[in-house]
Amino acid sequence: MKGHKGEIKDKRAAGEQERDRRIKKGWIAYMLFGIVMTMLGFAVLVKGSITSTRDAAAWDKLLIHTSPDVSSAPNRGNIYSDMGIPLAISVPMYDTRIDFRAGGFNDSIFLTNVDTLAEELAGYFGGESKASYKNRLMNGYNEKKRATAIVRREINHVDFGRLKSMPYFKSRSNNTTGLTATRYIRRNRPYNTLAQRTIGGLKRDADSIGITHGNSGLEMAFDSLLCGEPGIDQRIRVHNSYKRVPRIPPKDGLNVYTTLNVDIQDITERALRKKLVEVNADWGTAVVMEVKTGQIKAISNLDRVSEGHYTERTNHALADLLVPGSTFKTASMLVALNEGYCAPKDSVDTGNGIYHYARGLTIKDHNAHKGGYGKITLDQAMWYSSNIGVAKVLLEGFEGENKKFLDRLNGMNIFDPIELEIPGTANAMIKQDASTWSKSTLPWVSFGYELEIPPIYTLRFYNAIANGGTMMEPYLVNSVGNERITVWSKKPKVINKQIASKQSIRQMQEMLRGVVLYGTGKDMNSPFVEIAGKTGTTQIYQQGSSWGGAGHMVTFCGYFPANDPQYSCIVVVFRPKGVYPAGNIPGAVLVEIAEQTVATTRNIPIKSVKADSLATFDQHVSSGLVNSVERSLELTKAHVDALESRGTWLQHLGGDSLQLLHRADPIEGQMPDLIGMATEDAIYLSEQLGLRVSISGRKGYVKRQSIKAGQTIRKGQSVHLTL
Repeated sequence: MKGHKGEIKDKRAAGEQERDRRIKKGWIAYMLFGIVMTMLGFAVLVKGSITSTRDAAAWDKLLIHTSPDVSSAPNRGNIYSDMGIPLAISVPMYDTRIDFRAGGFNDSIFLTNVDTLAEELAGYFGGESKASYKNRLMNGYNEKKRATAIVRREINHVDFGRLKSMPYFKSRSNNTTGLTATRYIRRNRPYNTLAQRTIGGLKRDADSIGITHGNSGLEMAFDSLLCGEPGIDQRIRVHNSYKRVPRIPPKDGLNVYTTLNVDIQDITERALRKKLVEVNADWGTAVVMEVKTGQIKAISNLDRVSEGHYTERTNHALADLLVPGSTFKTASMLVALNEGYCAPKDSVDTGNGIYHYARGLTIKDHNAHKGGYGKITLDQAMWYSSNIGVAKVLLEGFEGENKKFLDRLNGMNIFDPIELEIPGTANAMIKQDASTWSKSTLPWVSFGYELEIPPIYTLRFYNAIANGGTMMEPYLVNSVGNERITVWSKKPKVINKQIASKQSIRQMQEMLRGVVLYGTGKDMNSPFVEIAGKTGTTQIYQQGSSWGGAGHMVTFCGYFPANDPQYSCIVVVFRPKGVYPAGNIPGAVLVEIAEQTVATTRNIPIKSVKADSLATFDQHVSSGLVNSVERSLELTKAHVDALESRGTWLQHLGGDSLQLLHRADPIEGQMPDLIGMATEDAIYLSEQLGLRVSISGRKGYVKRQSIKAGQTIRKGQSVHLTL
């Protein structure tokens, strides 16, 4: 028994020794393997480092040789208002099609999914029924067309992403589905046609390297800066498809920061459009300028394209050479006052309204059929816009001295060329060689005939009177740049420090205020803002008709508030129909612009407003974006029952006091509750949901909405908001 046990023990010991030997041998093998792998890894790293540094140029040459470079388009810069509000921004749009002859197009997959695809397209994009979508796709398939439209319009980036997520396109290569998309850069104007002609537009098609250029307005004038610089991409073939790898990134375009004010521009366009529709005029223009700086705050040009419909087509304010008519009497009278030839209370005899100046030359006043004004003072001659009164003053001072009169006009820089930042500003026209003036030129020029100037020139002159005699250069753009750099900027520029003596300027200011208080502009005397200015009615000459036989052009140019001028404004209405006195038409537009502009732009520091102990009303704070509402609550101290600001949008729940909750965040495909929401927020939210918005009323928040909250909506659907 002992011998057997000892034998077992010996065998066990030998087994353990063999196991230890094998473990040691395996450990050595693993160590050797680890060393070899480490060395190989190190060799790979060294080789990779050499390839990416010393041999990089050689590999790059090989790559460029096999995959030619392609251009990458930069993002176009934006155009902003004076307050940094976007007026024109770039957005990508896509023209989507199916190529039924694509190399890898799969017939069975398409035929299996065409019904579902048509249903999804009709449900999301609308505009057509499911059957219409399917018929178009099947026609393209049967005819093996290279480019069958998926959606009959360009779609935005969000919609393009939604299209690609549809089951037929999702997780399949474009070669299999046949999907092709042409990307265009379009300009989105958040304020639609606001200042459309001034902002300008883009050409529809891009150039050979994929950049879209401006074709009018600021878009064209600053095109080289807005465009940016293209980059360079490499095309690398990976698994039978090409990928673009940036080599040189594109430089995005710079932004243009204008002097235009969104509120004043909107006020101006609305007032002008309303009056043009009312009088059925051919066209109208209105410009608002800041007196102290010369910044153009609004410029509107509206042409009639059909009955009751006006749009911007021609920049009349800058490009049209117009006979200024009676608005030029201000310049003529200012010259006479400045020379000391007369004083406002001097008298002039206008007789019965008909003055036979020379053989064949007769000057008439507009009230000649009523017997004229008789003997009046010079300030009355301006108030009543007497051609005879102004002409007699000029003849008495300058008859036989045409050059002296012309020199005095030129000395006030009336005809100096205006070079705005957008192309197309015309030069004023008057016979600069006074020796060629006829017998009629001096008296006719005195009341605004035998010369032609664009409206912007007239406005610049009146702006100088409002500015105490200092003439400023009009301009439209403050700067060009981005958040990092400014490459171009413009500051207010003085053209003439004093176009006439301060005394004569004060006298003219009183005359222009008198026009509105007592004269041809008395219907424009606003109880809310003091206005000063001059009316002008010009007879339109057309070949084959007499002067005035083709209608009239009516103008009002002035400034406000008259006691502390902040803005100057000119309004021109061409060929109004069936309205008398026609001179009141542009004045009515200017009054509306003045009243609303002063009400909108008058800033009163919140801290200076004292609480009224007798007040019993509650502040109304409109619902809308959270940060805006919270700021309003902070400033007004309005009472709120409940405010949960965890969301983005806040909703007004009504009641005696304002209740606001966070549950107003929009739901895709469902109409939100806009009641009580601030107008701009309501429009923004509706457009984000793809709705087409129209509004009526003049309050600052939504009172009614045509689509009830919670109803199903589709993109392109119209909603009307009552304010």
